[in-house]
Formats: sequence, structure tokens, C-alpha cells
Amino acid sequence: MVREGRLLSLENPMAFCEDTPRSRGKNAERMEDQLADSPVRQSCRFRLVAVLVYGVSMVRNEADLIRLNVLYHLASGIDRMLVVDNGSTDGTDEILQQLSLQHAEVRWSRDDGPFLPSRVMTKLAREAFEEGADWVVPVDADEFWHARGGDLRRVLENEEVGVLRAQAVNFIQRRSQRESSPDALIYMTRRTELPVGPPGHAQSLVESRKIAFVEKAYPQKCICRPTAEVKIETGHHSISGADGPTMRTERIVCLHAPMRSRAALVERVTSASRAAAAGRNPNQGRNRRRLAALRDEKAIDEEWAANSYEDDFLDVYGDKHPVVFDPSLRDALTAAFNEVGPL
Repeated sequence: MVREGRLLSLENPMAFCEDTPRSRGKNAERMEDQLADSPVRQSCRFRLVAVLVYGVSMVRNEADLIRLNVLYHLASGIDRMLVVDNGSTDGTDEILQQLSLQHAEVRWSRDDGPFLPSRVMTKLAREAFEEGADWVVPVDADEFWHARGGDLRRVLENEEVGVLRAQAVNFIQRRSQRESSPDALIYMTRRTELPVGPPGHAQSLVESRKIAFVEKAYPQKCICRPTAEVKIETGHHSISGADGPTMRTERIVCLHAPMRSRAALVERVTSASRAAAAGRNPNQGRNRRRLAALRDEKAIDEEWAANSYEDDFLDVYGDKHPVVFDPSLRDALTAAFNEVGPL
């Protein structure tokens, strides 16, 4: 199933683009600059690839993460990134424009229509197939695909299945992180020790305020070999019409930063009603509907306390729930940026 090797041109190998008006911390600038100069991106102008890997993404108001996310995945072995901006108002589109001008591997477009991620991601996956993609990696802005051992491309080169299902792990932010910034991710070094599942039951516990959203077992995420009929479901928890059977893998994990700051939570609350307005299946997006009901600052503060750590505990609506230290997200980022030791 693997196509013969082909030469992939890197016309503009990661010359990092100019700062945007939004402020970035020094750690973020260091990470991004190291990624632009990393051996993964600078080793040669052309490289022979056994498989052609596309990333596809639909984003909205992710100015603090989009540059970091795109550069991370290109450094991790993805050859092309196709991104749709869904009507951002925070400068995300300007960052994507800069990235596309600086890096031939990045192509983006803007869609101000309703929030329909399955339709958009499916279209991008089929577009990637028409361009010769062997693998398609769906990417949300707060997700970082990571191969255990650090070589995503090698894992994909050796897989003969059509869909890989990988575990998603929710990482938890410190309570004091009020604003969003790229370097905020280095503080997301906690997770729940034993996520609560299955997802449907766990979501019911979230809705009854028995557990926090970040404590529930997150549904697996999928990567696929595309076809002209491939279909990516919302959240890429399921993919149909791929070129081959589905298999679960332990070699790849999706590192997820769902609530990276209180400001990011506010953005999620603000935009939560867009999915319902788009006419999505009412059985999808239960948590979005729950967030849409958070109407005042007190409710948002309670939600943030439940989903952020302080002194290694969540404050789940008045009850303390312990979390454990796990630097996997931080370490994956620093490894991609050719960094020695923690930031």
C-alpha cells in the first residue's frame, strides 16, 4: 500500500515569520525559533519520503497556538498542512497568512460559514488524497500528535492499515494561568491518574458535577489512509471510507490541551452555541451545550477551578480531586524544538 519514494521539496525551510501584534512570552519565542532551526527542518532542501503525510485542520480564534501547532507538526514529520480558518476575529488568519508566505508546506483558506468540522475536514482529506497523500492526520489547534520515541513518520511508514486509533490524553493547566500564550503549555504538566470512562457515562458525571471535564476518558482519535470517499467525523474520533482496516495503536498518542487558560475557557463558552446553530446532530457536542449554559463570571470561575490544578488538586465544585505529574506534553514540545532539558 505504500507508494514508491518521492522527492519532497522544502522551498522555504522554516524561516520563522515576523511577530504579530499579539504578545508572546520569551519561552514561546525560544521554542518557535528553535523549531525553525531544528535539524529536522534544516537537514536538507530535498528529502526522499516513503510516504506523503498531510495534516488537515479547522480552527477558530487560536492565535496563541496556531503557529506553535503548525510548526510542531511539520517538525514531527508532516509534509503538508491544509488549514481552514472558520471566521477568526483574534488574528489567527493573519498568522496563517504569514506562515503560508514563509513556508510552502502550509496552505490555508478562510470559511466564515457555520461551524461544520466534519464537512470541512472531510473535504480537506479528500483534497489531500487527490494530491497524493498516503496518510492524513486530522489536527485540532489544541492537539499535538506524538509518536512514542519521537518519530511519527517512521510509525506511519511501517503501518499497512487504513485507520489508526490512538489514545487522547487530557493535560491540565495551573490555576493561575489566566491568559492564553504559547508558553502556557509548558505548565500543563498534570493529568488525572485514572481517567473516568467510558466517555458517554463520564460525560453524564461531568454534567452532574461529579467529575471535571479533564477527568473523563477522552474518546480515541484517528489518523487515516485517505481515499476519494473518506469521511472524517466531528472530532476525528471516527473515520470511514479509508484505504484499509482500522487498528488501535499504542505507538502514537494525541496530547490534548483542552483548557489552556481561563481566557481559553471563556472563548469556548462564547463559541459553544455555534455548533448547535450549525444544525449538528444533537447527540454530538454534549459538553459544548453544557458550556453554553455558563452565563456568569461565578459559573466560569467554578468551571475553571474544576479543570485547573493548584497544589496538585482540582477544585471540582467544592471537592478536591488529586492529579498526577506528567510532563509528556511539555517534553514532546521541547524535543521537537531540539531543546536540551525543560524550558
